[in-house]
Amino acid sequence: MPAPSILSVLRHVLSRALRETGQALDRVGVRGVIHANQGRRMGPDDPYWFNDHLSRHRGRIALLRRGQPVVPGLPAGNGSIEQIGGGRSNESVAFLAPCATLIGNVHLSANSSVFYKAILKADVAAHGINTICTKEDEEKWKSLEVGSYERKKDAGMFDTASGVGHPTVGGANGGGIYVGRSSNIQDGAMVTSYEGHTEIGDYVTVGHNAHIHSAKVGNEALIGMGAVLNPGSVIESQSFVAAGAVVSRGTVVKSGEIWGGFPARKLRDMTEDEKRKLRIQAERYVDVGRSQEYSMDLGGNIPDSFIENELLPDEENTPNDELEPHAMLGVASKSNQ
Repeated sequence: MPAPSILSVLRHVLSRALRETGQALDRVGVRGVIHANQGRRMGPDDPYWFNDHLSRHRGRIALLRRGQPVVPGLPAGNGSIEQIGGGRSNESVAFLAPCATLIGNVHLSANSSVFYKAILKADVAAHGINTICTKEDEEKWKSLEVGSYERKKDAGMFDTASGVGHPTVGGANGGGIYVGRSSNIQDGAMVTSYEGHTEIGDYVTVGHNAHIHSAKVGNEALIGMGAVLNPGSVIESQSFVAAGAVVSRGTVVKSGEIWGGFPARKLRDMTEDEKRKLRIQAERYVDVGRSQEYSMDLGGNIPDSFIENELLPDEENTPNDELEPHAMLGVASKSNQ
C-alpha cells in the first residue's frame, strides 16, 4: 500500500506532542497542589505523587507505516475491553489480556482470545495507517505475492529493500496476521508474519509457548504446547500438531492427521471422536476468556459474589465425554520424548 500521507504524518506528530505536553502540565499542577497544601516547612518536601493515566506501555501498538491492530469490540487506538452501547456485542473479542501485545497489522475476529504474554507481531508489512480503508482494499493487498515486483512497487520507494539476512531489516516484505472467529492464542505464544501472511482459521487452539511464523492453520486445528510452525507450512482443518513438534518449512499437514516429533512427521489419523473434540476445545476457551474479561477492570482479586456460574461442589465431576481445556494441548507422542 502507498506510504502514509503527509497529513497523516503531521497528525501523528502533533497528537504525540499534545499528549506529552498534557502530561508535563499535569505534573506541574500536581506539584503546585502539594506545595499549596503543605505550606512552608523546614526540611525536604514530601514526595510528589503522580497519577499518570497515559502510559507508554501499550498492548496494541499501531505503526504509522505498518498498520494498526484491529480488535472487534474495541475502539481504535489503545484501551481495555469496553462495553459497547451498555452491553457486550456479539462481534466482540472474548478476551484480550492486558499484557498481551499486538503489533502492527494484526486482525482479530469475533469471540477470539489472546491470553497472557502472547505476542502477535506484524511489523514488516506495507500496510500504512489510513491507506487501507475498505475490505476490498485489504483483500487486494493480501493477494499480492510477497517478494513479487507488484508487492515491492506497491510498498513504495522507501520500502524496496530486500530484507535479506534478517527479515526485520529493510523492506516491507512481510504480511499480516489474521486470527479467525472463536480461536484462541494462549499464554506466551509467538506469532509473526515476516515472510508472508499468517492465517489462523476459526475455532483454532494455539497452545502455550507455541510459535507460528508465516504459516496457515485451517479451521478447528490444534497446535500443541511449544510446537513450532516454520514459514510456508500449512496445517489443514481438523488436524493436530502435538506438543513440542517442529513442522519444517513448506510442510503440509493434511486434514485429520496427527503430527509430532522433531522434525514433525505423521503419526496416525485422528478418530472421529478426536476431531469432534477439537471444536469443543476452542469453545471452552471462549468461555474461559469471557470469565476473565471484566475481572481485570476491578484491579485484582474479586470476591466470589462477583463470579458468575461459580462451580458448586456437586459439579466438580465433569462428564468424561467432555474435553477439559488442557486435555490435548500437552499430549506429545513417544517419538517426541
